[in-house]
Amino acid sequence: MNKGVIAQYIIKKSKLQRNDGDFKLLEDIEMARKELENFRLYFDNVKDPRLVDYAIYMEEAAKAKYIYLLNKAKKNGLKINGSNVLRKVKVG
Repeated sequence: MNKGVIAQYIIKKSKLQRNDGDFKLLEDIEMARKELENFRLYFDNVKDPRLVDYAIYMEEAAKAKYIYLLNKAKKNGLKINGSNVLRKVKVG
């Protein structure tokens, strides 16, 4: 699945006029999504018990950042369908 296509889809679906800040926010959301995905892969593959704690911490931090950016986009009036961006985020 091409992540760039998903980001373009999100941009096209929003009918609001955007400024440069909105495009930056969408880029930040995509980067945060990739970061979260990478830390989940890291957690799935780490073997050393000391690194498991690190992997959990980093995944939770990445998840918090991703959710923060999604909420910020919502407050800015951007319409983002989260299931099209990242299907495996568990909130709560």
